[in-house]
Amino acid sequence: MPDIWIKQLTKRFGAVTAVDGLTLEIGHGEFVTLLGPSGCGKTTTLRCLAGLEEPDAGEIFFGKRCVFSAQRGVFVPPGGRGIGLVFQNYALWPHMTVFHNVAFGLRKKKLPRAEIRRRVMEILNLLGLQGYENRFPSELSGGQQQRVALARMIVTEPEILLFDEPLSNLDAKLRMTLRAELKRLHAEIGATTVYVTHDQVEALTLSTRIAVMNLGIVQQVGSPAEVYHHPANLFVAEFMGNPSTNLLRTRVLDPGPPTRVALEADPTVTLVLEGGKIEGDAEEVIVNVRPEDVEISASPMEGGIAAGLSAVLPTGSECVTYLRLREGEYEIVSKGPEEMHLYLEPNQRVWIRFKRGNVFDEESGTLLFSFGFKVPGGKG
Repeated sequence: MPDIWIKQLTKRFGAVTAVDGLTLEIGHGEFVTLLGPSGCGKTTTLRCLAGLEEPDAGEIFFGKRCVFSAQRGVFVPPGGRGIGLVFQNYALWPHMTVFHNVAFGLRKKKLPRAEIRRRVMEILNLLGLQGYENRFPSELSGGQQQRVALARMIVTEPEILLFDEPLSNLDAKLRMTLRAELKRLHAEIGATTVYVTHDQVEALTLSTRIAVMNLGIVQQVGSPAEVYHHPANLFVAEFMGNPSTNLLRTRVLDPGPPTRVALEADPTVTLVLEGGKIEGDAEEVIVNVRPEDVEISASPMEGGIAAGLSAVLPTGSECVTYLRLREGEYEIVSKGPEEMHLYLEPNQRVWIRFKRGNVFDEESGTLLFSFGFKVPGGKG
């Protein structure tokens, strides 16, 4: 049985349904991220797992133990769920030293003083906080305070860890450092982890699986690679990635295989998509290509489409390039290594080619097939 089993969970606030029939299984030792825009229901789901909100319907199991069931009338309060919880605002006791903040949960368990000291110092060393045990929270940086909050949670050795956007108050460089810390900690302690964020990079770098949510409903659950490269629908495709993905409206010329489509804005431009076929009688589909999968050349290339260059935005290690098709009616974004783009000039004529991508049904927004991806064995 999975460590966490959420079954048809529903939570309403008045007329607003924040979580709508959510079902999700999380296995032992997994790091699952609930990802989505503000108001999608991810934090409400986490609060229901923690026992801070009582759902209106559904069930929650931690292993074989039911901690909530609307049908059976079961609701286990937060203190009885055996979880660790870290919030966005750290919630440290300002009048306690680092040592006493971390030791708080162990003292509540009435452990021997020597055991408390051993475990606190061990976790402080693990998180690089040795030498800070006698400082107060006001004497620490934001990153150090977040480490103390992590230490306080981990030291009680809960089997399930819950994180509610714990890095959102930190600057970009410190967030990257603490992501590495969290990933290392998860590998070392092996606790089942549920993590809430709206930051795609955080979700992609930390998770074993990602559950993308919108309007209280899970849109897709999968590995970071699956969610990013094979989005289940147009919402996931548009939400994932920065800069935003390219979405091209096209008309079907041949359902395939291989599939042939023409750009709606310029029917003279056709694309041949290897990797699947369009089932049914769809006449229009949307082709999704990530910016890093748009190849640019200053000279004509086989299968290339002529485009005009709008802007080149170097970011240090890479460049983001904006292009236009058919007098600006279509904007295409490309991203790649800096040296591949810096030779390009605004208004220059270039040629682009799509290396891989996805095809979605225009009416339903669901994924039809992916094209151009390589599979083990070297087959396309």
